[in-house]
Amino acid sequence: MDVTKFDLEKFLYPIWKEDISYAEAAFVRERDKGDGVVDPITLLYPIDEIISVRNAALDVEYSCGVDYEVDGEGRLVIIAGGNIPVLAYSDYYFPMTAEEHAENKLATKFPAYNDDGHGYIRAEIGAQKPGMSKWTLAVTYKHSAKSIVSVPANKSARFAKLIEKLEAGKAIKIVATGDSITDGWSASGKLGVGIAPYCPQYNVLVEEYIKKTYGVEVEQKNVGVSGSNTNGGVSKLPEICAEAPDLVIIAFGMNDGCGMPVETYIANINKMVSEIKTNCPDACIVVVGTCLPNDKIAWGVGAANSLLVYHKEYAPALAEAEKSWTNASFANVTSVNEQMNARKVYQDLAGSNSNHPNDYMHRIYAQVIIRTMFGLDL
Repeated sequence: MDVTKFDLEKFLYPIWKEDISYAEAAFVRERDKGDGVVDPITLLYPIDEIISVRNAALDVEYSCGVDYEVDGEGRLVIIAGGNIPVLAYSDYYFPMTAEEHAENKLATKFPAYNDDGHGYIRAEIGAQKPGMSKWTLAVTYKHSAKSIVSVPANKSARFAKLIEKLEAGKAIKIVATGDSITDGWSASGKLGVGIAPYCPQYNVLVEEYIKKTYGVEVEQKNVGVSGSNTNGGVSKLPEICAEAPDLVIIAFGMNDGCGMPVETYIANINKMVSEIKTNCPDACIVVVGTCLPNDKIAWGVGAANSLLVYHKEYAPALAEAEKSWTNASFANVTSVNEQMNARKVYQDLAGSNSNHPNDYMHRIYAQVIIRTMFGLDL
């Protein structure tokens, strides 16, 4: 049951299953007092039995009694003086002047929202750079608690055309459109990153699930653009439709949510769904709700808002819009992410400490999409 390398089946094993959590991410940081102590780490579920505690790359295993232990509440306790890397609080949160921000240009630091003169670490995964994963564990453990997230709805009837083609053994084409998350940011398997465990981004995980489950050839074109929002998605419609796709993945919201009111966002999404259906009537569409950004981060010193503005409003609006769609449905990653955030700290799921999901959260994206589309779990 241990996870020592990328394993599609284990990585896509749903977090709502009530038995094992595979390679769950846990961020390790000195507590705010800066006294060298790490507070006990709460995982999605109270731990019944540890199978392994590894680094994010999965190639280093830590030892119970030397590096960690489990307390009476089923939490992971990091033992002082052990081998597990700990991010010092002074390296996580620090003074930051406007001049320093102007010079740094978000290279290694984010300005704090509603806390002038301070900032937070920015550690983006990149080519041969571990980023936030340097201080992130992968914990595999047994548990017996009920799911802390609502199981995504089975909407496979809306994907009947796609499923029929897959069951017939026919090759399919996928087009994925979205922002930096769809572009693959903070996934260790993103092209050009080269960091173990080489986990692909969420849309590639979905592709790999389809290949494994149905044994068909799958071609995917990714037109996701870092920094894009639904306005950019609308501009991509001619390119998307020209591909004559069998499945279109639409995943916007992270950048929109910083300033685009829900009415404009939904109008853009509806336009994309409508035009794809008009020009590609046999295509099925999955619209993916965004994960949430770090509400303690601002783009600029003294910014009026944190990164989190409209994001939470999009999910219920998408659920309402879905009622008028045909052969298209909403995969509610947002709700699952909110439920996870109620139990885990934001950094457990973050690839950069701002708005990019790490490997673990890319896996959650894929799990929710797969459940929504096929009504099944790997």
